[in-house]
Amino acid sequence: MPKRKRGDSKLLPVTSASEVRHLAGPVTDHTIAAILNTEPSFEDLEVAAAYVRGEGDYVDRLGHAMTGKVSQLYAILTADELYANDTT
Repeated sequence: MPKRKRGDSKLLPVTSASEVRHLAGPVTDHTIAAILNTEPSFEDLEVAAAYVRGEGDYVDRLGHAMTGKVSQLYAILTADELYANDTT
């Protein structure tokens, strides 16, 4: 993972398998490729992974509706059998 300095934006792109695994946990190579094809930012992938893990309460989710890229990433992560088994 590239070195980040204080104040760096979370809008930086996720560009490697190690970054995907760092943010989302164990996923298959196919899932990594699908995620990288969406060209997500760190923030996009963090939010999608949090939703899959069921983090945050209902009010929190109302304030951060899943749309666009986050929605795509959520669908990719929930379709990954390895990831689904690890987060339950």
